[in-house]
Amino acid sequence: MADQIATERAKMPAAHNPVLERRTVENANQNLLKFLRPGIHVLDVGCGSGAITRSIHEKVGATGFVLGIDPNPNLIDQARQNAPDHAGLAFEQGDVYTFDTAERFDVVTCSRTLQWLAQPKEALLNMKRFVKPGGFLSILDFNHEKLSWTPEPPMSMRLFYDAFLAWRKDAGFDNAIADHLDGLMRQIGFQSIQVEPQFEISRRGNADFAVTSRLWAEVAELRGPQLVKAGYITEEQRLQAISEYDNWIQTDGESMTVYLLAVEAQQT
Repeated sequence: MADQIATERAKMPAAHNPVLERRTVENANQNLLKFLRPGIHVLDVGCGSGAITRSIHEKVGATGFVLGIDPNPNLIDQARQNAPDHAGLAFEQGDVYTFDTAERFDVVTCSRTLQWLAQPKEALLNMKRFVKPGGFLSILDFNHEKLSWTPEPPMSMRLFYDAFLAWRKDAGFDNAIADHLDGLMRQIGFQSIQVEPQFEISRRGNADFAVTSRLWAEVAELRGPQLVKAGYITEEQRLQAISEYDNWIQTDGESMTVYLLAVEAQQT
């Protein structure tokens, strides 16, 4: 029952997700840039609609190979539609716990995905199998408990955000997964581990502030109906959070800091 709840809550709604499609390696996974070079092979676990995967492919070039996997068939369909007939770029539906391939990769990357898994250690163990000797496992994820706004957003958004964390926690997801990754990597046998802050900071005055700071309004639009259905908030509260938060962005909002860490280890 618990596994079923986690699976259902992790499932990405079918509606268009603008956050996924505006991500690239440069703006959302820049920790990978130090690894990417022409000719290498990369596995992107939890690739979503493939925006970052396509960006990785641009870096490894025609002599490289990039495989994106995701359990959501709708997202894999989108990824294939967005990247037709690209040699060296492929997408497969695959579960992070059970996916298997004879291919071994120079880099296995998993970005913002472990936050949606109730058994992250088991997922890391499976991903570790696909890293070549000398290759790297690169994990990027959040500590949602350390999100900060200046000044505080409207109470309606705080109510939504606290409900979002409770909804996740009750499904078995680790809201502070970023700060636990180092320990998990050591538990599965890695010795030399590098932790790099990759905080996403939106500041008024930045050209994209109105877009990037709206992340949680977009979450309320996309994921909010799931919270309503599960009884964590009402539909009226969800809509109020979106409206009042959008007004905060236009008026009082100065900055938002999303706590994000890259945790990387080399295969011996």
